Amino acid sequence: MIQRARSPMTAEELLVYSGAEYCELVRGELVIYEPPSFRHGAAVMAIAAPLAAYVKQRALGTVVVESGCVLQRAPDTVRGPDISFVSRARLSPDQIDETYLEGAPDLVIEVLSPSNTRRQIREKVADYLAAGARLIWVVDPRAKHVVVYRADVPAEVVPWNEPLDGGEVIPGFTITIADLISG
Repeated sequence: MIQRARSPMTAEELLVYSGAEYCELVRGELVIYEPPSFRHGAAVMAIAAPLAAYVKQRALGTVVVESGCVLQRAPDTVRGPDISFVSRARLSPDQIDETYLEGAPDLVIEVLSPSNTRRQIREKVADYLAAGARLIWVVDPRAKHVVVYRADVPAEVVPWNEPLDGGEVIPGFTITIADLISG
């Protein structure tokens, strides 16, 4: 169940927010979610681990999980993608600090939970694209497919057992979700 707190908040206030909830900031409004399930966490790690290894081996950038990024200011929107990749050209390892990433990651991966609604995911995808995300994968374990989004290109549905590739964002990276997640 999603709860929304009504008082406006900034990204900086969210960073020091002392609530124990899993939350995001959407146009200044604190949105509180239930924590992801253990199965969700396992799926996120199954995808993030080979991606991170590939990126690290080639010194392409940084892969993180559940880390906030400021997608909009005044009012602020801070999203926490399940998995993010930011290219070394945009953020070198020595620039990583204790704040949120300003702007969208180059690659955003969201793994759907049973509680996610279509509207919620559409809003997140729109926020990521508007902030400059170059590639978004929405992994749907129930439907056994991945919806791939790029700016100004129609969404593409990739079946669970077909390879996904990093395209221009992560050249040469290929992954098949069915090989990683049981289900």
